[in-house]
Amino acid sequence: MANTTLSSDEREAEEGSRPARLIDVARLAKVSRATAARALGGYGFVGNETRERVTAAAQKLNYRLNEVARAMRAGKTLAIGVVIADISNSFFAAAARAIIDTCAEHGYQALIINTDDDIAREIEAVRVLAEKRVDGLIVVPSSPDHNDHLRRVGELSSRLVLLDRRITDMPASTVTTDDRSGARDAVELFIARGHTRIGLLVSTVAVRSHGTTLPRRAVSTVRDRVAGAREALREAGLELPNAWVRYTRNDLPTVTQAALSILGMEPRPTAILATCEEMAVGAMAACRELGLTIGKDIALISFDESPWSRVLTPAISVVQRPIYEMGRAAVTTLVRQIRGGVAPQAIELPTVLVDRESVFDLTG
Repeated sequence: MANTTLSSDEREAEEGSRPARLIDVARLAKVSRATAARALGGYGFVGNETRERVTAAAQKLNYRLNEVARAMRAGKTLAIGVVIADISNSFFAAAARAIIDTCAEHGYQALIINTDDDIAREIEAVRVLAEKRVDGLIVVPSSPDHNDHLRRVGELSSRLVLLDRRITDMPASTVTTDDRSGARDAVELFIARGHTRIGLLVSTVAVRSHGTTLPRRAVSTVRDRVAGAREALREAGLELPNAWVRYTRNDLPTVTQAALSILGMEPRPTAILATCEEMAVGAMAACRELGLTIGKDIALISFDESPWSRVLTPAISVVQRPIYEMGRAAVTTLVRQIRGGVAPQAIELPTVLVDRESVFDLTG
């Protein structure tokens, strides 16, 4: 086989003093830059012998195709921006994992920004992702009505999926769960086991600390869960006194104080529906402080399957949501919109009530 003479530029690239460029590959393969690009990029017509020669030259020079630059020239970055409310929460952590996995299956990278459910940080996150020219957005919105930043992001406003929460009159696809039915099922289980004094611990960032009034800026998941619980109580002829409801931020000290304020009542509830894992932990902390036992003195159901819920004693009953499927559906829907410009759609997945030992029977 004849020796191939390298130019000074090619020798420099091969020796590693600078990364090889596409023009270096083209020169070594004795083809034009455009032909080298077609051969390595897998588009257009290139003969088999030429493609093999270009590929061998790229391998010899350790050339790596710049996918980002190629995508930018095609008008795409192959990146999806994801705005998550609270990555420390196991629900959002699992959803993020599903999004990352599904993005990879479709040839996209996920760029994830956490907002801590703060609208100012959400606005900044959307701005940053838009500047990075992501191909689409998946957003967990922190406000039901403060959403101009989602309407004014140019083409991204038509390549947008809202995850876990709806925004009224927002022309975007949504992926949610039937939380209203989930809360209703939970309260109906309490009632079937003889519990008539049922309290609610409701997570929301729309309050400063905790209170008894549904905040005006509560997101759709909050409203759906409260509405479902109230429906079940109303149909059973039961009341829900304001004193047995707390809308609270989800930091543990605040949630614990909120739970103490409910469980310190006379009479107190015998059952608590917690709308997320932080609410459940706060309820358990309050019970410990008051000397009450979950599954014996207080029945407890929490939304979402936490890593610890089934291994505690007693195991905690939960309203289980298909988190991984939600993340997959969000990406799949968004990719369809990116590639085909399909109209927005609303996807609502069912919840499942998992009955464990934390809901005891008062009927005797």
